[in-house]
Amino acid sequence: MNRNLFLPGLKDVKINKVESCEHSIHLYVEMPVKPHRYPRCGTEGRNIHDYRIQKIRQFKWFERPTVIFYRKRRYACQTCGKRFAEENPFVERYQRFSKEWNPAVNVRSIHAKTFKDLPFSSGPRFRR
Repeated sequence: MNRNLFLPGLKDVKINKVESCEHSIHLYVEMPVKPHRYPRCGTEGRNIHDYRIQKIRQFKWFERPTVIFYRKRRYACQTCGKRFAEENPFVERYQRFSKEWNPAVNVRSIHAKTFKDLPFSSGPRFRR
């Protein structure tokens, strides 16, 4: 039996853990390790510098707000010393919302009279 579950925008992502909290769903994800091209010198390598957790808001899943905890891998080049984050398909650089979030809010904001009327804005606030 195939038990794979593919979520929108999370293609080729390894889901490590799914937590169902009282008011939300938490997904703990990471990308598989693959060689990356270093931006400064252009060489390719897999030298991992460290990991960081990035909290990302995602669409509602089963009518509950969903938060992705992305274990972001950072690479370091041995020749030039430049450090950079890996490429991922679901969040832009320096963003806290997924790539699918912004277009969906734009479409739904056309139909809503106020921002509070949007279905995304209901529910508990996520604090750090």
